[in-house]
Amino acid sequence: MTSLNDIRPTATTHPTPEPPTSDRGRVVGWLLAAWSFSFACVHFAWALGWEGGLPGGTPPIADRPWFLAYDVAAGLLMVVAAPVAVAIGRGRAGRWLRRTTLVVAVLALLRGAPALAIDVATSEYSGVSFGSDVWFVLAGLGGLILLRLTRVPVR
Repeated sequence: MTSLNDIRPTATTHPTPEPPTSDRGRVVGWLLAAWSFSFACVHFAWALGWEGGLPGGTPPIADRPWFLAYDVAAGLLMVVAAPVAVAIGRGRAGRWLRRTTLVVAVLALLRGAPALAIDVATSEYSGVSFGSDVWFVLAGLGGLILLRLTRVPVR
């Protein structure tokens, strides 16, 4: 006589497929997470009054409320971006998160590439402006590379 256990599917007969990913995708995800987290720390430090990298004579952060708000918001966004990069690198991100990452990566490139081109054309290679332009370009390219390395096949 056949029992229910003999005809009931088990985990070994129907395994759940792992999301497609690559070692390179995981590495890029972790690198982007470290990149985002490190710049979050810089923005939080600036919000707390640190003046590293800023031009001499910059007024205190208390006298620049818009920059304080920007530094806090940018720091929070980058803290969120770190685990998102890891999730995408591991192949554990949904469609909406991947699309949002694509939009943010393109916006970062649209912000950074023209400014970096102006920096190069005017030979301005120092200061926070040049550094932030490079950051936006590398972050945008990194996001696009991560999405490319972890593409999900269309069914």
